[in-house]
Amino acid sequence: MRTEPGPACETDGMIDQSSASPTPEISGNWARVARVAVLLSGSGRTLENLLGAAHRGILDCEFVAVVSSKPDVRGLAIAQDAEIPAFVVQRRDFLSDEAYTEEVEAVLAPFSPDLILLAGFLRKLVIGDKWAGRVLNIHPALLPEMAAAAGKGFYGDKVHAEVLRRGVSESGATVHVVDNGYDTGPVVDRVAVPVLGGDTVRSLADRVFAAECDLYPRAVNEYIRKHCDWLLV
Repeated sequence: MRTEPGPACETDGMIDQSSASPTPEISGNWARVARVAVLLSGSGRTLENLLGAAHRGILDCEFVAVVSSKPDVRGLAIAQDAEIPAFVVQRRDFLSDEAYTEEVEAVLAPFSPDLILLAGFLRKLVIGDKWAGRVLNIHPALLPEMAAAAGKGFYGDKVHAEVLRRGVSESGATVHVVDNGYDTGPVVDRVAVPVLGGDTVRSLADRVFAAECDLYPRAVNEYIRKHCDWLLV
């Protein structure tokens, strides 16, 4: 199923605000690029942005698999068009988050991903030792200070509605490591955008997503350089 794409990825007026502590880049020779799997639940516009960044040489990785928690979503069509193996694993088919996570891991295992990127993925993963520090997510608000617009049940327009309800002067997006909480893992990078007078949920959402388009590829590159030492010769 195809839907209309989201707003164009523009970056005018953004203010970079990394809250992560500086980490030295890994020194040595890279044996290969990182193998990345993407998990999604909907339109796939974040996947589309990541693929575009890789095509333009901005993001240095290889996309090896896509898993969707829902069938018949545009994200699967985007993966198919890019000739990336794509699969559907639905939460309702499993009795627990642990069992669901095990199936996602089993589906991805033949592709040996180094990193998993969540791209609008709306299901809970249980992060064990194997994947600790190797799963990243992007959340459409500034964390940790806007924790009230994060956590279980807060995604998409619900996040932006909460930001507007609180009357803050800026919002943004945060890339963070996924742990076993909801939007609680260590921050990798983030970007702030202004909340303007007269903003609606839609106008704020469009501005934040435009910021995400630059932030997520940049943060993934940064994370690979600083943490994926197994890619060295």
